[in-house]
Amino acid sequence: MERTETFRRNPDRFDWRGFGRVAALAFVVAASFQGSRGLYESTEGRYAECARETLASGDWDDPILNGRPHWTKPPLTYMAIMAGTRVLGNNPWGVRAYLVVAMVLAATGTWWAGRVIWGPGAGRWAGVVFATSPVMAGAAHVASADMLTVQWVALATAAFWHGAVRRSTWAWLATWVFLGLALLTKGPPALLVPMVSMPVAWGVMRRDGAGKIDRWVAWAGLALFLLVGVAWFACEAWLTPGLLSYWIGDELIGRNILDKFDRDRGFAFVLTDYLPTMLLGAGPWLPLILWRGRPVREVWRPDPRAPLSARAARASLAAGVAIPFAVFALSKSKMPLYVAPLFVPLCLGLGRAIDVLVEQGRLRRHTAGIWVGGLLALIVAVKGGLAHVDRPKDMTRLAAVLEPALARDGTPELYTVSRMPRNGLEFHLNRLIENVPAQSFPAHVAGRVAAGRSAAYLVGKADWARLATNVPVPVRPEELGRHWLLIRVPADP
Repeated sequence: MERTETFRRNPDRFDWRGFGRVAALAFVVAASFQGSRGLYESTEGRYAECARETLASGDWDDPILNGRPHWTKPPLTYMAIMAGTRVLGNNPWGVRAYLVVAMVLAATGTWWAGRVIWGPGAGRWAGVVFATSPVMAGAAHVASADMLTVQWVALATAAFWHGAVRRSTWAWLATWVFLGLALLTKGPPALLVPMVSMPVAWGVMRRDGAGKIDRWVAWAGLALFLLVGVAWFACEAWLTPGLLSYWIGDELIGRNILDKFDRDRGFAFVLTDYLPTMLLGAGPWLPLILWRGRPVREVWRPDPRAPLSARAARASLAAGVAIPFAVFALSKSKMPLYVAPLFVPLCLGLGRAIDVLVEQGRLRRHTAGIWVGGLLALIVAVKGGLAHVDRPKDMTRLAAVLEPALARDGTPELYTVSRMPRNGLEFHLNRLIENVPAQSFPAHVAGRVAAGRSAAYLVGKADWARLATNVPVPVRPEELGRHWLLIRVPADP
């Protein structure tokens, strides 16, 4: 209680201890074994290869994949990967370097928001829960747009509450900048959580006569959002005929409503993935608080004596979790990390509930500290263990054995026989590799032989038994580790 009273007397005093603890936890979680695991297909390989090709093109703001424009995502994630690979090289460490920064900023942003709303205790616990969340640890270990999106959502949330509570002009303007950067990272889905939670909080504060800002600040913030987030979309749509219809028709409507990209896993996915992710994704804290019950009631119970920020936060955080979750559940495109931004409001609520438990003496600090230490050790151990697991989608391991195999005879042509391109392999080998569908494999081999051109085909062992019966010429299979074969087709069999 002493810390809380000190905070209320001097709310502008920076909590260096709380900031340091949260930042250190987030750094250890994100940085440990970050480059020890190879790049996995398809997501990590696609992002890494797109960044490599875009960097090689010299046009950083126009993503390129397999020699063609790649418009499925805005360019900011690719730019972040480019920056990491320029410093650390074309390897998993370089590809995932931006995730360490994103994790630290997201955790400290969550800490700051909780501190502004409820005080230093709730802020610290919100940041700690976020930093040791298994879901956030997973998002910070996968090269994609998700963790970077969470970073902007957390920073926008922190800036919003700082602006609302402290009436800070710079914080209001920063909120719009962070929202623009979120849009430039993952498009409109990145705005779902803040565009639900912020208006709800704003409505509560305006109803109670607070939350007023100067008209020029509102217009300046909107202008910053348009400049940072919308300008790129507008320019590219203007310069590229048909791009706007692709974004709206394919990426927005086709992906989320019509299942054009075959990602609809049905409502069962909500029960088997989304709900367990939300329940256990922050560690043991949510089940504990639901079991205890009373902290939940105290956090959400209307209290006219509570600060306005706390009253607004109740409705804001509930809406920021429930409504986006419903949208993701109804969407035809479902992936486990799509719900990652929901952990910003979720961890804020959990931080306040844990703080209530500690203040009431119903949860001892050292007990909670043991839990935090256990979560940290478990996350680091799992990340370290993954570095030693040999999986067929690990393109780093595959490239390490494939490159010397190709160098032995200097095979000029390399193809993959797979359902999708092996972008991670392209990234490591620094070359484009044509992918041949399985049904076209016999004809493709016959064509190379007829043209008098030697070739090598990368085929999964599980697929070779089916493909081998249709090969029109004698071939020489060569084992590449546990999962792959290199099929050499000489020019003159």
